[in-house]
Amino acid sequence: MDRLFLRVYLHIFAGVLIAGLAARVFVIPVINAQLARNLEATFAVPVGLMAELFEARYREHGDFGGPAEQASRRFGVPVALIPQGRMPLDAESAARLEGGQVVRVGPVFASMLYARLEGTGHVLEVGPLPLNFPLGGARGLALGLCFVGGLSLGVFMLLRPVRRQLLDLRRTAEALGRGELGARAEVGSRDVIGALSTAVNHMGAELQRSITLRDELLHNTSHELRAPSQRLHFSLALAREASEPAEREQAFDRVERSLSELDQLVDELLTYARLKAHRAPKEARADVRPVLAALCATLASLPNRAVLAAPGPGPGDEPLVVRVEARLIERATSNLILNALRYANSQVQVSLSREGHTIHIHVDDDGPGIPLAERERVFEPFHRLDDERHGFGLGLAIVHRIAEVHGGRVSALGSVLGGARFTLSFPA
Repeated sequence: MDRLFLRVYLHIFAGVLIAGLAARVFVIPVINAQLARNLEATFAVPVGLMAELFEARYREHGDFGGPAEQASRRFGVPVALIPQGRMPLDAESAARLEGGQVVRVGPVFASMLYARLEGTGHVLEVGPLPLNFPLGGARGLALGLCFVGGLSLGVFMLLRPVRRQLLDLRRTAEALGRGELGARAEVGSRDVIGALSTAVNHMGAELQRSITLRDELLHNTSHELRAPSQRLHFSLALAREASEPAEREQAFDRVERSLSELDQLVDELLTYARLKAHRAPKEARADVRPVLAALCATLASLPNRAVLAAPGPGPGDEPLVVRVEARLIERATSNLILNALRYANSQVQVSLSREGHTIHIHVDDDGPGIPLAERERVFEPFHRLDDERHGFGLGLAIVHRIAEVHGGRVSALGSVLGGARFTLSFPA
């Protein structure tokens, strides 16, 4: 973790160094050029006046006398008179000097100023000017140290809470990895680290719920497998002890029924497990109306104590297309209808409705209904409302899983027929 923050520091200082180098290459030359122009414009008048004084002296006395030394002592700036041929000027500067202008040459903070003395063959040389760079020497070093220290302190104050939150996230992740599913990270802010902490906490809660559901499923599965397994052992024992062929045949029939029940239970468990890992294909589309019509026609032909009424396609009925595979619509609706036929007294009604972008499949019966407190739990695996063994308790759980995988939902309500209404909803 500390290496991460060291890299952050190094990247920041590398960025500052690169910015400084870029400024030295691209910005400082522009600034120096402007300073040079300002210096030349500022000292043009005093240097020009000084040149006129030297010209007047030369016209009156034929020499320069000692004004150059006096000016140097008075203004603290070196002043000299040099022959015009010894000037260190380029062609452009020499042309400007011949035109009567004051010319500046050399580095900005060691500028030399030149002015032509008319009729003398000499040039006035003033400089180097006593200009000091404001950020040079100890002052610049102190300013640089203050900048680095302030930047380091600011980065430290900025990254300190981030470091603390990341350490807390690491401890939480390590605890979850050790199996401490109750571990949670502290959500101290609303920034990206706080969002990450919230996501980790949500992941921990979902992981804890999944492990709990898995343990419950394993416990219930072992309980469900125990009953047919015990019947198998009992039937085999009877078959071994049977002295009559009829008794032995009856015992083997019970063995076959128990094995068939085990096969059905395993098939239901595999279906439930496969649906957990199932991802709905994006291109999956199915019209609910013909799927339900075919399913109801098949189930109505079976011997039932209740009459099954299904919606038939009419000439004005629009297609009700949902983003679900047809086989899964048939499986989920079949489980709901078979469950309704098991508990209905005389009738089961299947109907369809549309609400915005959602298609609803309703299955109503006139049976005893579902108590209000049990309407959420009926979708849990192996949950039964009565003590009688009707199926394995996985039918409604499979319906719930199919709806969940496809972004839909299933709910248990009261029916106008007096029994239960199951509503299966899918996005259109």
